Amino acid sequence: MQEEPFQSYEQERTHWLTLYLRLPAEGVAAEFPTESICENRLEAVRWPQGPICPNCKEKNFGYLEARKLYYCKKCPTHFSLTSGTLFHRRRLDLRVYFLLAEKLIEAEVKRLRPTGHQIKDEYQIAYATAFKLKANISNALKDAEGGLLGRCICIRELHLPPDLDRETTGHLNWLENELQQRQWQSLGY
Repeated sequence: MQEEPFQSYEQERTHWLTLYLRLPAEGVAAEFPTESICENRLEAVRWPQGPICPNCKEKNFGYLEARKLYYCKKCPTHFSLTSGTLFHRRRLDLRVYFLLAEKLIEAEVKRLRPTGHQIKDEYQIAYATAFKLKANISNALKDAEGGLLGRCICIRELHLPPDLDRETTGHLNWLENELQQRQWQSLGY
């Protein structure tokens, strides 16, 4: 049985609101319009100082362009950008993961979770794939800062007041007020 990542409703709501408020202003589709831009973003977030061998932690590697595969020159390890991540052995574009993650974050905040059938229809994938993808992305986004996927798509900075205690009711209230202000601004008020 999987352990519940949040201790309280306030902690869970704070987590999802933080992710939501950090989404790109123009949306994920506009911020990450191509697969190569998504790959570049994933690489920058996963390896800020450049690729590292997952086995020996060395930076001495070669790259097979045709297969998009790194090979370590110190140990016999081959690895890719997605090895050992949610995206490992994926058949869908990274962009689909990015877009669906945005949709699931918005759904958590608005409390309108999409069904597997809605995801299947929107992304033109099999129901079983949609169901599994929704579960895997939802679980990954529950990690601190939304996990690797959340850190890839949640790019806006939140400027919290310095005297605000994190993980408190005051923090949640500040996030709720920020959400309401952004909604009013989007309506022209």
